[in-house]
Amino acid sequence: MKNIFIPVIILLLISFASCKSVLDVTPTSSYNDQTVWSSPDLVQVYINQIYSESVFVYKDAGFGWGAQTDELYSNFNWCNEKQYVLGQATPDNQNSSFPLNYSSTLNYWSTLYNTINKANTFFTNISRLNPTGNEAFITNATGQVHFLRALCYFELLKRFGGVVLVDKPYSITDTVFNETRASWDETKDFILKDIDQAVPALPTTVSSADNGKATVGAALALKSRLLLYAASPYFNTSNDKAKWQAAADAAKAVIDMPLYALYANASNYGTIFTDFFNSEVIFGRVFGNVFDDRYNTINRDLSPNGYDGGNGYSAYNPTQQMVDAFQMKDGTDFSWSDPIKASHPYDNRDPRFYADILHNGAEFHGRPAEFFEGGLDSKESIYAPWNASKTGYTVLKMVDHSFIFSSVPYAPAQWIVFRLSEIYLNYAEAQANLGNSVEALKYVNLIRQRVGMPDISGTNLIQKIQKERQVELCFEGHRFFDLRRWGVAESGAGDALGIIITPTDPSNTSFTYKINTVEKRTWVPNFYFYPIPRSEIQANPAIKQNQGYN
Repeated sequence: MKNIFIPVIILLLISFASCKSVLDVTPTSSYNDQTVWSSPDLVQVYINQIYSESVFVYKDAGFGWGAQTDELYSNFNWCNEKQYVLGQATPDNQNSSFPLNYSSTLNYWSTLYNTINKANTFFTNISRLNPTGNEAFITNATGQVHFLRALCYFELLKRFGGVVLVDKPYSITDTVFNETRASWDETKDFILKDIDQAVPALPTTVSSADNGKATVGAALALKSRLLLYAASPYFNTSNDKAKWQAAADAAKAVIDMPLYALYANASNYGTIFTDFFNSEVIFGRVFGNVFDDRYNTINRDLSPNGYDGGNGYSAYNPTQQMVDAFQMKDGTDFSWSDPIKASHPYDNRDPRFYADILHNGAEFHGRPAEFFEGGLDSKESIYAPWNASKTGYTVLKMVDHSFIFSSVPYAPAQWIVFRLSEIYLNYAEAQANLGNSVEALKYVNLIRQRVGMPDISGTNLIQKIQKERQVELCFEGHRFFDLRRWGVAESGAGDALGIIITPTDPSNTSFTYKINTVEKRTWVPNFYFYPIPRSEIQANPAIKQNQGYN
């Protein structure tokens, strides 16, 4: 495993007291090992670097995954998503990935183990900090790092299944590696142990200056997501009800904390993602006013090409399948076979549709979006047509509508790692699988009621909850893994579809619509998991490759 571990570089980061978040950090210089463990402030700086590497955001946490499913089309292949959607991923073309930025991969085997090595170095060295007067800090810091190591191993588990479990630091002098992979359940149990050690050491709340630090809620939310995966059909082939009960209990533990509440309503739903650390946010990461391309340039990156002087990128485009998943306002499904709905496909839809997806004719930055043929935001635009959406839609979710990105492309931006809506849906899914439909309906309908959508009934409840996850959590990095844990990944692996919109009058106010294929995709059955990079197995032949990769 020589390639997994690289020397730990201890970075001094900008003081988080001046930032919107403890995670809004920028490396400036290096400090030696002895200095770091002499000061609580420098130890926290060291932990901040672990945060920056283990809390994934935007393209790395959401859009890159969505672009490998029926959610999104990737305009620029920033994360090498096309290796997977075109069926071309192999152990030989998985890039190394350090540092996170501009890595062009979602594999992250090397990066995550490097970060785990930093966490293990912390556990080995924290006893060197003088405990006198620092007892509370040491306890809290230890809890933070247990949470962050759990997060790293969960990221590995999602990608690869069971992985090598390492709880000691390696250095550049280590040359022999013979560790074997643990099973999926053994990896899950290792993560749970870290979470259980984190919870009593973490606070339930933090001050505004410490927003972004781990809390009890963050650790319990990770436990909820992990145990939901463990209970799901692909990993729970015997449908062991005890696993569903554990998932339900873990979600309820978060719900019962009197700290979180659903935020916003049908008219301002989008503010969940632009109002930092609001009541729905359990754990998030905020980037500030220091330029960090692809992370605090999100308003520019997601917006259409025709806005702000042709400066939008349209980096990730919602597919027609995703658009069609949003119901009508009355709770009925959208259908192209219904001539009334098909003639005005963007009328009377679920309010979340208007908050999440920019469509033709929708108001944005002072004018209606023009995705129609020849429009300002189309492939025929006079403004950067190479940046035009290929599907006829762009992402609105997480975009600050008021920000003009032509003058300064970056602005403070928030990525939500865990929010209450997900926990409600985790709980509802677990209860539905336990046969407790009344309890399941209560929580899924709370989410729908928040935006004025009618309640769902108990018929085909599990499928309805799955559909609700597709809509409520779109672009947040869930669908790729949801489809896999449900054992139906191929159902979301079809060709990426878009829309061709043709004006039928000179004023460009009426249109015809034609669905088209934007990207032909190839489903490969072994893509339930990513391949371990060949170089890692060459360094440690004891590591067994995932099934289906040579």
